[in-house]
Amino acid sequence: MKEQRFWDVDLIELFKVWIADMGVFLLTALTFVGLAIPVIIPTLILWYLYSINFTVRP
Repeated sequence: MKEQRFWDVDLIELFKVWIADMGVFLLTALTFVGLAIPVIIPTLILWYLYSINFTVRP
């Protein structure tokens, strides 16, 4: 059997695998953001209120 060289790599197949891996990564990132929404929304609201120096006066 002939020794495989670096330049014998099928770049089309490599690109297909890379696209599939990026798809899994983006789906994971989207899932993480979706699960974090209950934390992100109140954080953004509190950050906005803090930035305008909002205070509750009795």
